[in-house]
Amino acid sequence: MNRRFALMGLAALFTVSGAAAQDLRPRLPATPVAATPVIIALDGAERAAALAQANGALNAVQRMQGRFEQAAPDGGRARGTFYLQRPGKIRFEYDAPATLLIVSDGNVVAMRDTALRTTDRTPIGSTPLNLILGARIDLARDARILRVSRSGPWLMITARDRSGQTDGQISLHFFGPNAELRSWDVIDAAGARTRVTLSEMTQPASFDRRLFRLEDMLSNRPGQRR
Repeated sequence: MNRRFALMGLAALFTVSGAAAQDLRPRLPATPVAATPVIIALDGAERAAALAQANGALNAVQRMQGRFEQAAPDGGRARGTFYLQRPGKIRFEYDAPATLLIVSDGNVVAMRDTALRTTDRTPIGSTPLNLILGARIDLARDARILRVSRSGPWLMITARDRSGQTDGQISLHFFGPNAELRSWDVIDAAGARTRVTLSEMTQPASFDRRLFRLEDMLSNRPGQRR
């Protein structure tokens, strides 16, 4: 899995220059193939209600912490811990042996490769991270909605960048009656799919501000928290 796919999975179409490879193995055993679920496309009032439900669920979350697992198109997998604070702040810490750290301070998204000592940055407004991190989330306003569908307890919303600045699309997957965001797929312009799955999620009352400070990230002090 290379750095571009790391960013595509976690920053959702946030692209960086270059394609220096980084192996995020060990790989996990393949998941057994299940029966194809019935997917029902929604339109009209059902579509509007589903979008409103997803917006409400995303807007209800101010802080979240948990684990993530990322599956790359080549079969490679990686795990780590994430921290999310709206508006605009997120942190993804990859488990060893990966050496990646992704942090948004609310204005800039940065990816640090501690092994290569390189950092890639982009304004958060140039990424679809605002789909889940905006001060007031409205998916239909902030993205071009391609498809809204349901499959059993799952609600799936597929969207594309409204501005046209990035290629590819993202599909957000919500679960259950409260429409909890559980995973997302990112499909690049070539059709390659990266999936990020969230688990062990909690909603802490507060976070140490250092988690989202880029200066601490760049000085390689991610573990120093109050």
